[in-house]
Amino acid sequence: MTIRKNHTSPRIGVILAGGYARRMGADKPAVLLAGRRLIDHVIDRLVPQVDRILIAGPHAYDTDLAFASDRGTGPRGPAAGLWAAGHWLLEQTPDAAGFVTAPVDGPFLPPDLYEKLADGDGCAVASNEDGEHPTFAFWQAPVLLEKLRSAPTDKGLALHALAEQCAARHVAFSQRNCLMNINAPEELANAEAFMSAND
Repeated sequence: MTIRKNHTSPRIGVILAGGYARRMGADKPAVLLAGRRLIDHVIDRLVPQVDRILIAGPHAYDTDLAFASDRGTGPRGPAAGLWAAGHWLLEQTPDAAGFVTAPVDGPFLPPDLYEKLADGDGCAVASNEDGEHPTFAFWQAPVLLEKLRSAPTDKGLALHALAEQCAARHVAFSQRNCLMNINAPEELANAEAFMSAND
């Protein structure tokens, strides 16, 4: 795997691969789309954009990538992956400006996700005509961790609320389906149809 390295501040991409995927009924990273795992689709789209990829999940899914599992402290739910990724960033790549996140069920993420989200001050979330999609976002670790430290630990913290607390900018993306999440079998079928129609 070749990941570009041409920036003084390393570009970090984080794949959010935690959770239970109850609606899908299977381990989402390993679900097949057009014969390939969802996690592999996301990796392929992130590789040209970043210098290093971290999987925020329980293991590396037979890749050579670093992973950070939930720490057992901090908030539950999707924010637990951000809590783990934020600590990993400060420990492993403290010179990074922040990190961009993409969900493991977002196989059509835009090719300019990092470039557009990181082009500005502070945190940023991707949006389209359907609203904001905070699983596709750029997070500055110090800001993120400060907000998460004060979050309740007995329940999950919605990423929409977290983005608002971080005063995240909204960055518009117009490509069709680029912010799609595959949460259920019928959405997987729609993604298959979209890929077939755009081959």
